[in-house]
Amino acid sequence: MGPHWAATLLILFISIVLGGCSGSSTHGTIHGTVTLDDKPLEEGTVRFVPVDGNSQTAAAIVSQGEFTATVPVGLMRVEFSAPKVVGRQKMYDAPDSPVVDQVAELLPPHYNVQSKLEVDVQAGSQDSTFRLSRQ
Repeated sequence: MGPHWAATLLILFISIVLGGCSGSSTHGTIHGTVTLDDKPLEEGTVRFVPVDGNSQTAAAIVSQGEFTATVPVGLMRVEFSAPKVVGRQKMYDAPDSPVVDQVAELLPPHYNVQSKLEVDVQAGSQDSTFRLSRQ
């Protein structure tokens, strides 16, 4: 696992700490299903970014095409990330250099940094389905 996963885990930790109680009227719980090319997304992350910029972001781990996230109510942009190991490389040019994973994003930018996906989060519990494609 590379530095990308460390950043993902940090985002998830911060979201959990700052997320507050899922039973409050200021947060909702989203139970989500994510497919990539009609198959469950094996692993990745989902981020919820407030469209108006006035609330906190939230994140969750996607595993076997499913996630559960506690998210502030309101309109959220939804971003997915699915890093994939594409090789290994030495950290520096020396015979005793440690080897690390080379990681690339599996999903196209229109699902992460350029995402236009949105969900209107309501208090309580709701289900959301996201059908992604590599095209």
